[in-house]
Amino acid sequence: MSTLNWGDLVKEAGDVGSYDPLPDGDYDLAIVEATAKVSQSGKTMFAVKAQVQTGAHAKRLVWDNLVVSTDNPTALGIFFRKMNALGLNRDFFATSPTNAQIEQALKGRTFRAQVGSRTWQGQKKNEIKSYYSAVASAP
Repeated sequence: MSTLNWGDLVKEAGDVGSYDPLPDGDYDLAIVEATAKVSQSGKTMFAVKAQVQTGAHAKRLVWDNLVVSTDNPTALGIFFRKMNALGLNRDFFATSPTNAQIEQALKGRTFRAQVGSRTWQGQKKNEIKSYYSAVASAP
């Protein structure tokens, strides 16, 4: 039986000592999961799980739902602005991708986001307030 180095595993896990929401601010994130679903109102949405990539809160997770609101031009514009920040632009959508192709294309995408918080069912939760294109790192 192998012996686990628990000290190294705890360091690798990152900030897991708290389930408190992340402090409000800007974070570098990467999408680790994307799943097409149907919202309670019957709309197509992509549930994404994003992981903080840098800083004191590296490896912490944030979730968001990217809802396709075909009946609301403003909401539809917000959906496409978020997708554009994730690198899925007009050219990508011009190919008429399936939901499975969109899920696959979202996985691993990096971006910068403004993370805020709100109270839902009596608990403070994080939410992604704004999506920005990933900042290219210097060579």
